[in-house]
Amino acid sequence: MRRPVPFMTRLDIQSWLQRVAFLTGEYESETVNFLSQLWQNRSSKGYLLDIGANIGMIAVPFALISRKNSDDSPVVIAVEAVPDNADALQSHISKNNLGKNIQLIRAALGECEKEIRIQVEGDLAEGEGSGTANILPDRSTYECVTQTLYLRTLDSFLEAGTIPSNCSVIKIDTDGYDLKVLQGAKKLLASSRPIIFGEFSAHCMAWHGQSIIDINNFAASSGYKVLFRDANVFKFRLPAPASGFVQDLLLVPNECMEEIQWCIE
Repeated sequence: MRRPVPFMTRLDIQSWLQRVAFLTGEYESETVNFLSQLWQNRSSKGYLLDIGANIGMIAVPFALISRKNSDDSPVVIAVEAVPDNADALQSHISKNNLGKNIQLIRAALGECEKEIRIQVEGDLAEGEGSGTANILPDRSTYECVTQTLYLRTLDSFLEAGTIPSNCSVIKIDTDGYDLKVLQGAKKLLASSRPIIFGEFSAHCMAWHGQSIIDINNFAASSGYKVLFRDANVFKFRLPAPASGFVQDLLLVPNECMEEIQWCIE
């Protein structure tokens, strides 16, 4: 079902994804519906952890269609690293009256705590606009405008009580840093056992010296199965290929495979 983009007043048309939303009136509605189905099939327990939430074009519609099944606790915890994106997301949370439904965490996530540099789409310095972003590899000599941030781990937020342990579903899209984020979330994965849908772009992961082999090894050590997405539909297959992989994976706890039979081919 086609779902229009919710009330969003801070669309920056210099960003390609926000331009798509502006021109078409929607953005990745199939992704929102898929994540909602995953969440509903987990008896609507826990929350969706949206890592790389950008300006909220997945977090906001997900919360709007899911909040009727929630109590006073958030149905979405949205994590966004780019300050201008987070400002726009906070505005969209307020405009859609979702203050009780979405918890915003302004942070860059990874496998350890350290200082990193990010490049925002269009080579934007902080305060110049929103857009997609990627963390530059360590010792990168690539010349571009960067913003400096401090990397945190998900487990540090779990240990501090900033996020609860009842995470049901994780959506992650961090332009090549997806696996590194999960490597900093071992305690959360062990305690919550969430189902994870992520981009895991092979091209972008290679910037950081990682590949589908590293994902398969991490998943096996964490008690997860790795399924890859079939073309442009939300159907998945086992096993994830060792070569020829492009992007989009579903990581499922071994004990939860029966829950996702509806999306396996």
